[in-house]
Amino acid sequence: MDSSVTKTLETFFGKFTRLKYGKGVIILRAEDAPRGVMYLKRGYVRQYMVDESGTILMLHIFKPNSFFPMTWVVNDEPNRYYLEAVTPVELWRAPKKAVREFLHDNPLVVYDLVRRLLLGLCGCRHRIEHLVTGTAYKKTVLLLLYLARSLGEKEVSAIVLPVPVTHWEIAAWIGTTRETASLQVAILKKLGLIHCRRRQLVIPSLKRLETEIAR
Repeated sequence: MDSSVTKTLETFFGKFTRLKYGKGVIILRAEDAPRGVMYLKRGYVRQYMVDESGTILMLHIFKPNSFFPMTWVVNDEPNRYYLEAVTPVELWRAPKKAVREFLHDNPLVVYDLVRRLLLGLCGCRHRIEHLVTGTAYKKTVLLLLYLARSLGEKEVSAIVLPVPVTHWEIAAWIGTTRETASLQVAILKKLGLIHCRRRQLVIPSLKRLETEIAR
């Protein structure tokens, strides 16, 4: 995100309610109406849904400088998703009407939002393609690529995921069992495509991981 856009967002949202949540706290439930638009100052927030059988499907992880839920702001769509703090979180919450007026008056912010949404949609399209037709292995690889590109922090030549990603969470992302997800992670580790550092996943070479999709 452009630094000028970040400054504009923080100046606007900083006028409103400041909130803090601990790791694992549910910020918004699927059955609840949002009380405002949340701007994420620090930390990471996961978005997921729970189907009728109780199965969890991970959808997205918001990183700092994100603001949500935007379909509720723009289209008045009812909230259908859970938002949960992956790490300790600090955010600001602004009224829906004020955010609409803010977006109307700040086209550069809207442009940046659209740009990021289109990048997200591109990644989502690839994920859907492989969720429908791919193997569990390719689904896992594609998920790691998605997380690396959207959240990854570069260290020399490697990419480090700043938030812990458990085998259970991988299973929830790709729609499989925990045992199957664990097997895919074991294969990737054996091939040297990923390794763990404390509770963080490290991807030594993004290019090597990308080649796995073409196999």
